[in-house]
Amino acid sequence: MRLISLILLILSSSSVFSQEDTGVINSSEIKMTGDGKLTYKYGAKIGDDPIFKDTVKVNSEVGYSFVDKKVNSDFQVKAINAPKLKMLEPLVKLYKGYAALGFSDFKSPPYFDLNYSTIRKRHYNAGFALNHISQEQEISGVKNARYTNSNAMFFGKKFYKKSTWYSSLDYDYNSFRSYGFNNTQVDGSDEKSLLFGYSIANLQTGLKSNVKKKGKFGYDVSVIYDQFLEDQLAVAEHKVGLASNFNWKVKTNPIDFIMDVDFGSSYLNSANTSDEHSSVVFDLGLKLNKKSEKYDVSIGVKSFFQTDNERSLWAFPFIEADYSFVKDVLHVFGRLTTDFSRKSYLDFVDVNPFITDRESVLTTVTKQDFMAGLKGAFNSKSSFNIGVRYKNIVDMPLYYNVGDFGYNKFQILKDDVKQRQFFAELMWDGKKLDFGVKGEYNIYDVYQNEAFHLPNVYGELNASYNIQDKIEVGTQMFFYGKQLALESFDSQNRAITKDLDPIFDFNFNVKYNYSKRLGAFLKVNNILNTKHVRWDQYSSYGLNFLFGVGYSF
Repeated sequence: MRLISLILLILSSSSVFSQEDTGVINSSEIKMTGDGKLTYKYGAKIGDDPIFKDTVKVNSEVGYSFVDKKVNSDFQVKAINAPKLKMLEPLVKLYKGYAALGFSDFKSPPYFDLNYSTIRKRHYNAGFALNHISQEQEISGVKNARYTNSNAMFFGKKFYKKSTWYSSLDYDYNSFRSYGFNNTQVDGSDEKSLLFGYSIANLQTGLKSNVKKKGKFGYDVSVIYDQFLEDQLAVAEHKVGLASNFNWKVKTNPIDFIMDVDFGSSYLNSANTSDEHSSVVFDLGLKLNKKSEKYDVSIGVKSFFQTDNERSLWAFPFIEADYSFVKDVLHVFGRLTTDFSRKSYLDFVDVNPFITDRESVLTTVTKQDFMAGLKGAFNSKSSFNIGVRYKNIVDMPLYYNVGDFGYNKFQILKDDVKQRQFFAELMWDGKKLDFGVKGEYNIYDVYQNEAFHLPNVYGELNASYNIQDKIEVGTQMFFYGKQLALESFDSQNRAITKDLDPIFDFNFNVKYNYSKRLGAFLKVNNILNTKHVRWDQYSSYGLNFLFGVGYSF
């Protein structure tokens, strides 16, 4: 059809150009006749793409319909199991008991340690601990320089819905055979005459609230009994006390704060063959605390009243503040407070265990105790603390030893002391490595005497490293700077002093875990074997060690 149309179109075009009146074609020239006038009219244009309708094609429409019909399915729901937690390190199983037995190169009873507890029950918790260690070594020509330390401790807690009742009994017995004596004046063959031993007992019971929300009323009330006995010196002390704390939230406009009220009292009876003391001390403290994300501020007042021959009343204000520049990273802190304490043998032997003379009770007052510094952390494993401190102490006990009386007896004198201190501390708590290091630099001003046995420099390092949860190695280092000791008194009763050499003590320990229950340990003390003197004329042991086994059950 398309071919026939094309042929007809060509033929019609040829007939048009063959007419005589339309012009003559001569070569490439066209001549037109007439008077030179042209006429034209619009013509119908044919599109470039003609449209042809195919009449043969049949159009049809298809209609769809749906039938609503329910069909049963065999689909079953599969339960989703709980996700498994990936343990980065194995959980340590808690055992109720632990026992250890150790031996040394000394002719003395072995090291013994036994601990047992119910771990944590829902309604109660109880347990006990027993341990003993004794060692012996020849020091300065004295062959039987021995000491013993024994301890027994029992505790229990009963949990109620809103409170917890707790009780504990702690008993310590410490003894040493005096090796600080003048051989020309004392018969060292009589061991009984050289034996000094004392016991300290502590009994405590109380009730405290289980405060879960900040600002709720909380309390902690306890009754405490302390006892000190020393047969050789015929010293006996008994102290009964009450300690309590109450706290609650106070809502005022425009700020809210926490109020703490502390109240306590204690009766002390201290007696020996040359002196007797009995007194009651009451203390009352009030503290207001305001805490936010940036700061923590406490202000208050402390008061003390003592009933003795000269009744005395003290009242001191105090303030504590902590400001966070960067939370958990950098804090600045400060404190200005005061303190009062009635010191007796219960306090003396905690500082110097070689007190071998009958001493009186001292009342010590700290007029100012100022401390300020920076604390924070470098990362999640480390923390630091650095600062300065100033203390003004009235009637501080100082210990001195004059060996002109056969036995080298430590005695106590009191003096006013001003202490200026710079301190720094760094802690690291890692998965394998743990260590802590701290140092102090002190300047002491003593009014009437000298700063006996108060070192200007002190430092210590404790570190441990865990090797594949099988072997744990550790070390302890201690350093004391030069100390002053009393040589004698002159004719005007002025102290003549001497210097004690600095002390560097280096200890090492290793623990091997054969299994989760069974292990072994080795402790080596004073590796450098230096016969240093922390307390005048009482040298420390040289190189010594202790090894043994431990078992958990």
